[in-house]
Amino acid sequence: MELRIRKLFKRMSWFLPLLRPTGLAPRMTAAQQAESNIELGKLSRERELGPVLDGITVPVRYVVASGTSFGSKGGEQERIRAGLDAVLGRNPNITREKVAGNHGAILRKDFGAVAGAVRGIAAGS
Repeated sequence: MELRIRKLFKRMSWFLPLLRPTGLAPRMTAAQQAESNIELGKLSRERELGPVLDGITVPVRYVVASGTSFGSKGGEQERIRAGLDAVLGRNPNITREKVAGNHGAILRKDFGAVAGAVRGIAAGS
């Protein structure tokens, strides 16, 4: 998966600078974006994220995307999310809502669910 991510961002390197002024791409090189995505995938693993989420002692609502992301293949995203399910089952302070969008568009397409989660926490429920 890491090699595929690096290859994908290398292919996109020629047009990413064109997208930066529009805000559609970060001000990072393609290699930096690839490394960032790889690191994020590693941090999302249950063995890394689990201890952090296990230690949460206040109410938290987790809005999780269910769609595939750009460049992912097969069930990669769902395998990553499965680790989250194991952690959330252990900590009653964390509830989750799964939405149809992917993680790249969750705020644009599923803003209602995110706003609902924030309102629910603010209301104390």
